Amino acid sequence: VLSGHLDQRIYRFYFDDASRGVAHWELCRHTTVPYALAWGESVCAAGSDQMVVFYDKEGMLLQRFDYSRDEQEKEFTVAAFNPSGETVVVGSFNRFRIFTISQHDNSWQDSGLKHVDNLYTITALAWKCDGSRLTVGSLCGAVDLYDACIRRVRYKGKFEFTYVSTSTVIVKRLSSGSRIVLKSHFGYEVTKINIYEDRFLIAHTHETLLMGDLESCKLSEVPWAGSGNEKFHFDNEKVCMIYNSGELTLIEYGRNEILGSCRTEHMSPHLISVRLNDARDPKRPDVELKKVAFLLDLQTIRIVELVSGITEATINHEAKVDWMEMNGRATKLLFRDKRRALHLYDIASQTRTTLLAFCSYVQWVPNSDVVVAQNRANLCVWYHIDAPER
Repeated sequence: VLSGHLDQRIYRFYFDDASRGVAHWELCRHTTVPYALAWGESVCAAGSDQMVVFYDKEGMLLQRFDYSRDEQEKEFTVAAFNPSGETVVVGSFNRFRIFTISQHDNSWQDSGLKHVDNLYTITALAWKCDGSRLTVGSLCGAVDLYDACIRRVRYKGKFEFTYVSTSTVIVKRLSSGSRIVLKSHFGYEVTKINIYEDRFLIAHTHETLLMGDLESCKLSEVPWAGSGNEKFHFDNEKVCMIYNSGELTLIEYGRNEILGSCRTEHMSPHLISVRLNDARDPKRPDVELKKVAFLLDLQTIRIVELVSGITEATINHEAKVDWMEMNGRATKLLFRDKRRALHLYDIASQTRTTLLAFCSYVQWVPNSDVVVAQNRANLCVWYHIDAPER
């Protein structure tokens, strides 16, 4: 917390350790009484000398903007940063000035002013929590609401992108009005946004990749230096799968880190199975379940535990595999080959069992270990998959 005082000093207060009380020290001494004081990416201070000054968090002078020669400029009375801390508005008499930070050299720039006749002295400034609106209050009781976005873009007639800063975009679904705030936690400029299947969001910056699920409102951001030819797959609603130059990268929605990666040339949704806490082991409910099964080649399956990166199984088969899927607890793997033979693999015991020949359809029943398969004109159901011979 910062506080400005009549002796022109600015103090910084810390509340980290409650047992030892509040720690504070003098941040800097301003050129005048800092009536307008705010803290975002930098500390902004201004007062009756018509100067706006920016300091870093240690009190070192960064930049100074001098408006003392402007006859229409009066003393500055209030300042407020937007939620991202990248834009600050400083109010005075009949006007307010906007300052933004440059993404290229991190310097502050005067982005212009808004002059309103008969507004009189601005006494209060407040931003909407997503940064899309600015409220201005004056000495005479006027309250004005301003649209503070940089630009708006319609996407395929279904979504609206509102850029409230270079690193923050509000994504709105036009049909329902639901909104999600897409923000780069590293402060990078969002350069491109795409939405797949009307649900999954992919955004690019120069250094990172952002992805999210519009239904669960979970967002992720990871460092990324791709080729630009990445292909995105959304067959699993909990994880974003990115395929690039023979490498598959998995990113769990809501986590700002890469879950895992593997090398494969086969990206069909029928040839990759990912399980993320779909059905935890009741004996070990605290253990995270994160596994992937994929093809090293058309006759070799590999199962990897993603948390530790350990390979749990490598299955060599005599025929080409054309379908596979793990159960919800990721303890067993079903796979079918080109000969239409259906096989069950127990990961713990590393044993394989042939369940059915001439299999034309197979599926795990959702949220269970029950298997349904079709053999020519017969429908087969396994209720006790641990004893498939029954």
